[in-house]
Amino acid sequence: MISHTGALFNDGPVRRVVETALRAQRSQGVLGLDDEFRRFVRTMGAADTTRWLFPVVSVAALLDHTADLVRSEGPAFFPRTFTQRLDEARGGVPGDDYLRTLSGLLRAVEQEPEAGFADLPLADWEAAARFPELFGFGANWIYEGEYPSLSDSVEAFIDAEHPFCGESFSRLAADAQSVLVTFPQPAVLSANVTRWIPWVSHEALSEVIQGIDDHMRTEHAGS
Repeated sequence: MISHTGALFNDGPVRRVVETALRAQRSQGVLGLDDEFRRFVRTMGAADTTRWLFPVVSVAALLDHTADLVRSEGPAFFPRTFTQRLDEARGGVPGDDYLRTLSGLLRAVEQEPEAGFADLPLADWEAAARFPELFGFGANWIYEGEYPSLSDSVEAFIDAEHPFCGESFSRLAADAQSVLVTFPQPAVLSANVTRWIPWVSHEALSEVIQGIDDHMRTEHAGS
């Protein structure tokens, strides 16, 4: 028998796919499974490293493999949390059949043109997956109201991270620049990002990038 760690089913792509199906199911018709899978595929394609390390076809194959294990090994083989998640999602359909349905839908969606943001706006979970540093910056440096302005928040963030700031700065600046390039129009930015990350605006993102650039030129130009 093949031995697997619980993390294979409690984290990573199998969990994400089943959770995506659950999200659509729990929405009671507000979200369509096809659209949520289009978002899932779009998110996986957002970074070249993801496509290189674990493309969509590999996710579908892992779902098929999990379906084989559900049929051959039964629920006792899997972590309880995975079984509970799958039981809720499948709604009475045999678990292996349900997983194969998901894998087939994922393959079909992957063959379609990537969904554009005008047609399918960014979802909350998608924004969190694509721009985690912007979420974190808001939670840690803005929303508590400790600092009177964004400039003060940026300055406090820089002071807290210096001198070991290269990694955290590059991630935040990359998220900010990605949003500026991807959503250049204010209305599009609002519909896709600001609704989920309230502090974000073109001006705020530019200020974050400028603050980081100024600091790196002033304090680390000779590093």
